[in-house]
This record gives sequence, structure tokens and C-alpha cells, in this order.
Amino acid sequence: MLPWTAILPVKGLDSAKSRLASTWPHPDALALAFVEDAISALSSAAGVARIVVATSDPRVTAVARGAGCAIADDAGHEGINAAVREAARGCPDADRFLVLVSDLPALDAAAVDAVLARASDHLTSFLPDADGTGTTMWCTTDPGMLDTAFGADSAQAHARAGAVNLVDVSGPGQAELLARARRDVDTNEDLDRARHLGVGPATSALLATMAARPA
Repeated sequence: MLPWTAILPVKGLDSAKSRLASTWPHPDALALAFVEDAISALSSAAGVARIVVATSDPRVTAVARGAGCAIADDAGHEGINAAVREAARGCPDADRFLVLVSDLPALDAAAVDAVLARASDHLTSFLPDADGTGTTMWCTTDPGMLDTAFGADSAQAHARAGAVNLVDVSGPGQAELLARARRDVDTNEDLDRARHLGVGPATSALLATMAARPA
């Protein structure tokens, strides 16, 4: 399998994951832990050769650089899709791209490689989120066709553009593995479901620390 370049766009942390604030006192720290765990999963995946983090947030930049990722400054690029295109322009030698959201704390290397194995058979493909309306991952085996549509109802938008829904082409017994790649986190209920699947070490450690603090 040809190696993949993973692009991970990350918005600024100052207002990140505000819907978690009712239970967890520092949602920005949780958002950063999610990024750390996503990078860790990508770094351990056999199919990923390079990780590019598209961000202008200094804390995200420091974590990503410390993990050996390339950085694409997304300042001045409005929205996730523009940031992705800018990041891709800095990778003219890439054979294929994986684009993923940054709030996947249950993601692991096996799930990443399972997605890429299926995506390798298609020109463009996507993985819908657990609710089926959004998108957690989008893939292309043609770097000239990087045209993502992340945003409201992105699953429908990606399907309408001709991308293959990877859930539809997954083999028997793969649902639990792919669930790790589909569980993005915006609410406390989402986080509970991610914890049931098993979150990465950065998220797990931070949640334990937060839970141990007196109310």
C-alpha cells in the first residue's frame, strides 16, 4: 500500500469544546488532549508516512512539533476546508491524502489502518461520524482531487460529490473497529461513548486528573 499523508486541521483552543464545560472545567485542555491522542494514533499507524497539522494555535503547534509533525499555518484561511487545501499545497510529493477531524479521542492505529485499507480501493471516500450526518475522515488516492466538504451535513455533501461511504464497504465484524474512528466528541454524551470505547492516554490521564479535583 502506498503511504498516506495525514492532514489534521485544528482550530484555536480558546473556545474549543465549550459544550463540555458544564462537566469538565477546562474544555480547551480536553481539546488539546484529543489532538495528542489523534496524533499518537496516526504516528503508530502503518499506512501513515507523514502528519501535517494545520493550525495557528501555539499550544497545538508545540504539541504537534514535539510529536514530529509538520505544521501548516492556517492563519488567514477561513474554515477547515481552506486550511486543508493550504496544508496539501505544502506536500507536492504526496501520493494520497487522509484528512481527519481532531476530536477523536478513541482513535487508535488499528482503526486508522482499517480505514486506509478500505480507502485504498477508491478514488475518494469518507467515513461518516457516529450520528451519520458529519464526517470524521475523508480520503483520496489522487492528490489532485483534494476537495473536502467538512461542515454541516458533510456526510451527505461528500456522498453527493461521489465519495464512497466506507461504512458501506466494510467487512463483517469491522463495526467496532471503525467505531473508534467515527466517534467525534462535542458533548458530554459523546465523551461518555468515547470513554466506553476506550480513549487514548492523553485524554485518559487528563480526565482522571480533572475527576480527582475537588468540586
